[in-house]
Amino acid sequence: MVECEGLVHVYKTADVEVVALQGLDLRLEEGETLAVVGRSGSGKSTLMNILAGVEVATAGRAVVAGRELGRLDERERRRYRRDLVGYCWQRPELNLSGDLTVRQNVEVPMLSGGAGGRDVRRRAGELLARLGVAEIAGRRPLGLTGDEAQRAALAVALANRPRLLLADEPTAELDSPAARRLLEDLTDLLRDLGAGAILVTHDRHVERHVDRVVQIRDGRTSTEWRGSERDQGAELVLLDRAGRLQIPREYVRRLGLRDRVRMVLEDDHIRILPEEPPG
Repeated sequence: MVECEGLVHVYKTADVEVVALQGLDLRLEEGETLAVVGRSGSGKSTLMNILAGVEVATAGRAVVAGRELGRLDERERRRYRRDLVGYCWQRPELNLSGDLTVRQNVEVPMLSGGAGGRDVRRRAGELLARLGVAEIAGRRPLGLTGDEAQRAALAVALANRPRLLLADEPTAELDSPAARRLLEDLTDLLRDLGAGAILVTHDRHVERHVDRVVQIRDGRTSTEWRGSERDQGAELVLLDRAGRLQIPREYVRRLGLRDRVRMVLEDDHIRILPEEPPG
């Protein structure tokens, strides 16, 4: 569904260049749900903006459902954003127009996609019901609780039945019980829709509700794990196409690794050791 290869993105101003992505590789299979974690500034939001068709990578390839995003013209990019991908911003109000009711907000993407009539109203109602907020359909976004606003924003992002959902910190404003319930409802809905999803998050609870977790460090994918693997004492480090890997910082600190390391090839594994002192 998604294949990113060697993604580089540089933000430029008159005096400064900031490299947000430094050769990032990422894959997502059809219908898979992936959480992307990492510190602030690691490149998570930049990756999401590229996959959403909001920004264009400086270098590398991002392919979604067979479409190479860097080659799309503006008309193709608009169609891609309308039909193929749903984007839920970190701030729910960016998905919602305050002048419309919640139901009307969900209906707008369907209408712009060419749907019409009773089917639009029915589908909007079903989507809100599946996300547990049917009762707010006639209300306007102002005054909604954080949980209600997030669920409404997700309904807007999913209105056109996209093949890929992108959600930036969907549980950031919620307490733990509300976050857990939202993730349960969302993953059930994604499964029924057959849609894949990439969720950027700092919330450890998300890991229990996704197929796979990928960590980004310094603009590159570094480690990944599934479910409870994180707690089993093993770190799965990603090896890129050039044979490079990132050693987790905690390992570097504990072993005192600096500048150069020794790699020793054994029969079935490689040992990484500190450089021997001179002499």
